[in-house]
Amino acid sequence: MRRPVPAIFALLLCGALFSGCAKEESWKIGAKAPEMSVLDLNDRTVKLSDYRGKPVVVRFWATGCQACVAAMPKLDELSKKYRDKGAAVLAVNMGNPKALVEVFAKGLKLSYPVFLDPALIAANKYRVKSVPTTFFIDRKGIAIKVVVGDVSKEVFEQTVSELL
Repeated sequence: MRRPVPAIFALLLCGALFSGCAKEESWKIGAKAPEMSVLDLNDRTVKLSDYRGKPVVVRFWATGCQACVAAMPKLDELSKKYRDKGAAVLAVNMGNPKALVEVFAKGLKLSYPVFLDPALIAANKYRVKSVPTTFFIDRKGIAIKVVVGDVSKEVFEQTVSELL
C-alpha cells in the first residue's frame, strides 16, 4: 500500500502559506507608511509609530557608503533647523555592527537619532535597494515622498515645509 505522504505534506504546506499570514505592508506613496521597529544605540526598540503626530524623515544608510557618511552632517544641520518646528529626522543604519555605527555617530557629533536595522527588516519593508534612500512621512503616517541618493537641501526643505 502506497502512502500519500508527499501529497499530504504539499497540501499542508500550501495551506500554511495561504492561510493566516497577513501580507506585510510595504512603502507606497499616498498610503500609510509601514510600521517599522529598529533598535537605538542603547538596544531599545523604537517604532515609527512612536513619532506619530510629527512629520518624519527616515534616512537609510550604511557606513561603507561614502555619500551617506558625507551627507550626515548636512542632514544634522537640517534636523536641528526643523526639530523645533516639530519634524523628526531618523537615520537607520542597514546591517553594520553596533560598535561601528556608534563610532560614526559620535565622531560626526550627530544630534538626530541613529538606529540599527541589523537584519534589514525595516529596509526590506521600505524596499530599500541602495543607500542613501530618504523617506518623507506626514503627521498622519502617510508616505509622501522617497528620494534615492542624496537629497538636496532645497528638496529637503521644500518637502519638510509642506509636511509642517
